[in-house]
Amino acid sequence: MSLKELKEEVFKLSISDRLELVSAIVLSLQTATDVEDWKYLVSRPHVWRKQLYVKGRKLLASNVWQDMIVNGMTPEQAAENWDLPLAVISEVIRYCDTHQELLRLEASEERYRLDSKGVEVESTTAA
Repeated sequence: MSLKELKEEVFKLSISDRLELVSAIVLSLQTATDVEDWKYLVSRPHVWRKQLYVKGRKLLASNVWQDMIVNGMTPEQAAENWDLPLAVISEVIRYCDTHQELLRLEASEERYRLDSKGVEVESTTAA
């Protein structure tokens, strides 16, 4: 089965079944997060989102990382833009580089939830 066919099948599931599937997939992807000791990133309770946040802020690591990519920023520029130490930006980059599948999965889930509410979202490949 292709990835496209798999996605189509997943979107046919009920929300509760999709959440259960997402939880199972996220658990399988979290081994690196559980093992690594992140100094500047923390987890926060959320129904379905499992990616890490910048410690002390309600800011997803992926938001910083995607902003850097979309705007072609250097780590130094991102640190200045987000008013964060360069060490935090370096950890964000390392985390996002090593957890891209989780970020893609969560971006897909967020797009689906917005779409189901009738919110139009422009397609992106940054996540």
